Order: sequence, then C-alpha cells, then structure tokens
Amino acid sequence: MRAVKMSPVIEVLKQGRHFAVIAHVSPDGDVIGSCLALANFLWDQGKTVDLYCDDAPPENLAFLQGIQNFIKPGEKIETKENFTYDAVVCLDCSDEGRLGDAAYLLKRASCTINIDHHATNTMYADINIVEPGASSTAELVFELIREMDEDYFSMPVYEAIYSGIATDTGGFGFSNTTPAAHRIAAQLIEYGLNVDKLTRLLFRNTTLPRVRLLAKALASLEMHCNDRVAFLTVSKAMLEEIGLEENHTDGIVNYGIDIVGVECAALFKEAEQGKTKVSLRTKGTVDASVLAAKFGGGGHVRAAGCLISAGIEKAKEQVLEALKAMLE
Repeated sequence: MRAVKMSPVIEVLKQGRHFAVIAHVSPDGDVIGSCLALANFLWDQGKTVDLYCDDAPPENLAFLQGIQNFIKPGEKIETKENFTYDAVVCLDCSDEGRLGDAAYLLKRASCTINIDHHATNTMYADINIVEPGASSTAELVFELIREMDEDYFSMPVYEAIYSGIATDTGGFGFSNTTPAAHRIAAQLIEYGLNVDKLTRLLFRNTTLPRVRLLAKALASLEMHCNDRVAFLTVSKAMLEEIGLEENHTDGIVNYGIDIVGVECAALFKEAEQGKTKVSLRTKGTVDASVLAAKFGGGGHVRAAGCLISAGIEKAKEQVLEALKAMLE
C-alpha cells in the first residue's frame, strides 16, 4: 500500500534535478537522519540538493555524512532571487509552523512534498505521505529509497536511516517501535551496519561540558501535582556559562520522565525574544501531543514540543495549569 502512495513522490524525484529538503525547527535524530538519507541518495543520482534547518543539528549526529551541508533559510543566493526548485521536500514536519523561517521555500517550488509520521499533520503540501503508524519518518524514507532503487547500497545512507529510527524509538524501547522498525534495522545490520559504533555515537558519547549542563538542569528540578509532574530548566545563562549552544539539550527531559511516579516531564529552554521552547515526555494518562497542541505545538502521544510566547516562569505556569486539568 505504501509503495502505491509513494508513486507520486518517486515520479517527482526522478524527473526533477534541483531540490530543497527541509528539517523542522529544534531538529532531532529522526529529521536529521531522514534529511541526510534522502539528500545523500539524491546526490548519488546526480541531483542537486539544498538542506535547510532553522537550528543547528544535535551534536551527537555530527558523524553523519553531509551534516555540514545544512544551511539556515535565506543563506543561499538562489533563494533570494527568482529561483524555483523542482520540489521542496519537508520531512518530519507536521505543519508549516514547524518549518520555521524555511516556510517561504514552499512558494519557491514547482511541487511541494510532505513526508511525515505525526498524526497531527495538517497535509499542507501538494503531495502528502503521512503514516502515523510508522515508527519514524526515517522508516518512510527508507521505504521510499528502496522503491526508487532496490539495488542501491550506501552505508552513509544506512547510518542516517538507522540513526533516525533508533533515536525516535528510544533505542527501540518506546511505544512507537514497530515490527517494520526492527525489520529495517535487521536489514541494515545484514548490509554491514556497525550497531556498536552507532550506539556509542548516538547514546553513549557525551562531553564534559554537556555533563556539567546536565548537572545544572537536574539541580533545577521541580516536582508538581503530588510528584506526578517534573519540570527541568535550561536558561541562556547556563549555556553561556558552560559555553554550549541550545542544540546540546537533547535527551535531558528524559531524566524527568524516568522518575518513578512521574506522568509528565517538561524541559523549559529559554529561547529568543522572550520565548520558551518546551520539550514534553509522558507516560500514563497524559497525551503529550494534546498538551503541546494547546500551545500551538505538536508531536506524538509520548513525546511532543511547543514554543510559548512567554518567559520560562510564565511558560511553566501555563503548562502546569493545563496539566492539572489533564491529570484530574
């Protein structure tokens, strides 16, 4: 069934020459892995691809081939003039807002493509491949590549796919882990993928500054609602003191949700212009995507995020108030 759904995308990618591939704001392993897998595949087909993302990719993904090619929207000369891509491909972006400043590129394309696995996807493109039952967008990109060329072999592409699936499923431990995710991982291992190497790079590869940031974030821990809610904070001052960027906060929120009895954990990150980025993790009765949607965000049942137009303390008050109603 998915092969049939992919047909319009395959036709556009085969006929076109110039493409833009967009990652969502505050990128994670799934979107970066998906973007790099597709970009490397298209480069190998002789196509030109521009990779866009508002924010820097997580540091633990620096080993992926092509990651240095991501640029911020507006940096490329062609996009400032009358340049039109054959297609703009948005990966893992549930709505136009998740594209950030790259959203304007939708108007610089002959065709727009949206490939995603979020149930909250708004179907904003000309071609929409949205599969909420998929473990990750990387799972869908793998299927797309296999449909386009079943004999294609590229270890950098396989590493990107595996990174996307592994990070979005929490090392194949979250509820979104599917049989297909395991089957794809098995295929990649059969192709020669080094699981030990990737596991170390993705999950067991930290730096001393990041450990110091984690210590500060854990020291900020606040418990609410009879210890059913855990809040953690990362301020700009913390990052500046340690000398890190905001993209080094990936995974910190999990320390909150791992506490016994906690049903929702939130990491509040100070953003630009008095705003606050919120990463949400849940278990039990709270749907993280429903909570995030109250503030214009989105995601999955157990993992979601949003951007609140308020400082950290006000953002905490708003999220806590919403959570109290959901926990009643």
